Amino acid sequence: MKSALAILAICASLTALTAAAAPSQAMRAGALLRMEASAPNVERMRAAVRAAVSEDEQVQQITQLGGLHTRDNASGMNDTILADLRVFAASPSRRVARSATFPLAQSVGAEEAIDILMRAKETGLMGGEEIAGELARALRFVPRELQLRYVQLIAAEPTRYGVEVLVSGFDSRLLEPMLPETRRAIGELLRRTPVDFPRPIGAFSFGDAARYAAWLHASALTEQSVSRRPYADTVLAQLDDPQLDPRKIIAYLYESEGRALMSKVGRRAPFAGAVRRAATYANSFPGNLTVKKLVDDIVDAWYELPQ
Repeated sequence: MKSALAILAICASLTALTAAAAPSQAMRAGALLRMEASAPNVERMRAAVRAAVSEDEQVQQITQLGGLHTRDNASGMNDTILADLRVFAASPSRRVARSATFPLAQSVGAEEAIDILMRAKETGLMGGEEIAGELARALRFVPRELQLRYVQLIAAEPTRYGVEVLVSGFDSRLLEPMLPETRRAIGELLRRTPVDFPRPIGAFSFGDAARYAAWLHASALTEQSVSRRPYADTVLAQLDDPQLDPRKIIAYLYESEGRALMSKVGRRAPFAGAVRRAATYANSFPGNLTVKKLVDDIVDAWYELPQ
């Protein structure tokens, strides 16, 4: 489930995209609609790829064809789709090859997926940021004996994107089946990639807030899994840091995880300092009505707790 701040960040991004939309954007958006994975639809999409009159159209059809490859082989035609994707991934057209590489990597075994993605990086077909994001997306589906390798490859990329994908929707169900060394590697990766608010102190970005809240939640869950340190202890140590940007306090406490933690702890005292700093920040920028609303909601939730 998307977090509240993440949804607000997405809405803001969509507003900006709509304002700058090109006439062909509606057509591209149509390519994102998923079709039912059935044999007739697979044949329909294979024919559409062959009949495409432009490279743009062919790329869109390949993307939809790849989406019909499912883990349960619902269409009964996974092998056929895979064979087609291998052909397209070897196309002399970089755009066509690229459009097939993503679904191909998602459709094969974990070891072959690494080979495909690393080869795409070496040939310049895909950038390191994209590789890291795809590895992070696939991590939960990878056999546990290969998950450490995936985490190491994500960590090797000098980009935050892989980490952002990794912590999106992060929960204990991802960590529990992992080998201890994989969980330790994730913890180390998160410690090396803290989230900062790059904008001036008076600016509050929902995107930055969502990224920080997801990072802190994932960090605390991982620390609990590795060292048995309680989740609340890790979070409160962060929020009580006097050097912490107060926007980070707002980011976490406004999220459902923050509200859940306040409810679980069940007392005002452990959160008093953090809530006070959040309120001070909001009062310092009275013209920012968005931040005022967020902090008012946090304070209201805090006052509902027993002293």
